[in-house]
Amino acid sequence: MLVGACASTPIAPPTGLDAARTAITNAEKADAGRFAAAELGEAREKLALADSSMQGKNPTEEARLVASQRADEARVSAELASARTEAAKAVAINKELSQGADALNEEMQRAGDKR
Repeated sequence: MLVGACASTPIAPPTGLDAARTAITNAEKADAGRFAAAELGEAREKLALADSSMQGKNPTEEARLVASQRADEARVSAELASARTEAAKAVAINKELSQGADALNEEMQRAGDKR
C-alpha cells in the first residue's frame, strides 16, 4: 500500500523552470531578439525541452532532473542573450558619442580656421 502511494505521488516541476521563463522574458524586454537572437532562440528551445520532459500524467524523477538541467541551461542562455544585448547597446551608444565628439571637434576646427 505504501509503494502504491509513493508511485502515485506527482513529481513537482523543478523551480528552475520559473527562473528560466523570467530570464527569457527579461531578455525579450531588453530586445535580445534584435541583438542576440541565436542565444535567445537557444534559451527558448531548451525551455521547451524542459517543459516537454515534465509532460504526461506522472513524470519520473529522471524526467524532473532532465527538466531541471534544461531549465538551468535555458536560464543561462537567456542571461547570455541579455548580456550580449546590453553590450551591443553600449557599443552603439559609444559609437554615437564618438561620432558626436568627432563632429564637435571638426566644428571647433572650422571655427578656429575662420579667425
